[in-house]
Order: sequence, then structure tokens, then C-alpha cells
Amino acid sequence: MWLNQRTVDAIRLMAELSARWPKAVKAAELAAITGITFLNVQKTAHALARAGLIEAERGRYGGLRLVRAADEMKVAEIVRAFEPADCPVNFLAADQSRDPVSRLIFRAHRGFFQPLEETTLADIEPRALAVQPAARSTKVA
Repeated sequence: MWLNQRTVDAIRLMAELSARWPKAVKAAELAAITGITFLNVQKTAHALARAGLIEAERGRYGGLRLVRAADEMKVAEIVRAFEPADCPVNFLAADQSRDPVSRLIFRAHRGFFQPLEETTLADIEPRALAVQPAARSTKVA
């Protein structure tokens, strides 16, 4: 199973926005922080706004911001907004087939998608990752 690059970029952008919520962040700043090109940040942000996941405000004090708090947004919402309608992640609503091969493929896809359903943006925001015990470094004086 895999996700297209635009989906991965969208998840990275949303994680960065979650770290700064409720403040707005300029597209240029997101490009610098994430390493995603400015043009791709703009394209991805436009798609995120059309999906109702972020709001984009123009002008000097404008920028991009999440429409809800990070702990209320699942990563799966982002994936569904960016993956094609015929992608396996979009037809996992129910297993209707009696065919054993179809059922196997359904279970495999479900196993791939389940962590995305369980993970919120707050779980993957950069600040949250920085304070996890495994990420801490111990100083020797």
C-alpha cells in the first residue's frame, strides 16, 4: 500500500499547521519549514481548503490555519481528500464480497488504513514528537 506524494505533503503541512493552531501561517514559511516547494505548498493548500480542512486568508495578516483543533482531526480525513476515488482507502466502508480473495485484499487494505483512522494531527505535530521520551536527549554535565 502507498500514498501519493501530494497526500504525504498534505499530512506534513497539516502537522505543521497543528503546531501553530490557531495562528495563521504563511505559505512561504510552510515551504521553508517542510522543504516542500512553495508552488506545491500553494497547490496542496488550495486542495486542503476545498476539502474544508483548512482556511486560507489573503493579505498581510492572512495565511493558512486548521478549521478545527488538531486533536479533532484524523489523518484519515486528509488521506481521503487526496487519494483518488478508486484508491483502496476510499472503498473500505464495508466488506460486501463473499469471494475469499476480495476479503483478503479488504483486510490488507483495512490493516493499512486503520492507523490513519486512529491518529490525530495532535499525535504527529512536531511539538508533540519533540517531547516524547524516546526523542529526548540526556545531557551529561
